[in-house]
Amino acid sequence: MSTGVAIIIVLGSLLVGALTYILIARRSPEGGRDHQTPTNVYAVTAGAMSLLIAFTMSMTFSQYTSAQQAAEQQAASVLAMSRSATFMGPNVRDALRDELMCYAEAIVDEQWESMRAGSAQVAPTVKTSLTEMDMALQRNAKEAGVGLSMWESANTARATASVQLLHIATSSVPLVLWLLLIFGSIITLGSLLVYADSSKPAWGHALVIVGPLFVAAAALVVISFFDRPFADTSGAVSPDSMRAAITEMRTERIGDLPLPECPRAGGSA
Repeated sequence: MSTGVAIIIVLGSLLVGALTYILIARRSPEGGRDHQTPTNVYAVTAGAMSLLIAFTMSMTFSQYTSAQQAAEQQAASVLAMSRSATFMGPNVRDALRDELMCYAEAIVDEQWESMRAGSAQVAPTVKTSLTEMDMALQRNAKEAGVGLSMWESANTARATASVQLLHIATSSVPLVLWLLLIFGSIITLGSLLVYADSSKPAWGHALVIVGPLFVAAAALVVISFFDRPFADTSGAVSPDSMRAAITEMRTERIGDLPLPECPRAGGSA
């Protein structure tokens, strides 16, 4: 959800809520209705909704921060793998570093788009790069030398981070929880309508409803943002760490080796 859409949703909710309250107030008796019962109802429902919103926001925020940490760990592991390959023989070293470059570019160009769409499938070009690296190690196992243990350690960390990212991509707030949040907020705010009093000015009615309505609308917008950590919007988790790793790997290439020609989606180089 973009910032503009979020602002429109919040402001639109405030406008509709304020106008609804004012219209009901005009048809209400002077002095309003009995306040004791709605006060109790509002206190109970507002307290329950606050707990539900806090729980959901905590859950989605934890998922968002986990995605950030996993993205950084994935990029750091790829860079560590590239550096560990420098301790291997030239044949396996160059092959692994080339495939790592292709792997990193595939993460940025294809895997991220797939996760943004909510898919937990590994992108074909990512699979290809992983397979090529395994085959390069098998063909030149004797040349791996002391770099192999460092490579395997970094590769394990990379795989763990990748699995975590794919899991988060498919994790979202259940529909039933969204329904509870939305209808619970409507019921809670609806209990304020019994305070409508035709003897009070319109701006007074607007102030009664806009505060709680702003809190409810803003909370739902924030939950929606954290629930989609890979969305194409400002503040979302992005592959910037992997882009930085690619830049670093390019500067650390040995000799005058050309950059690898990496396959793209659809099989093109």
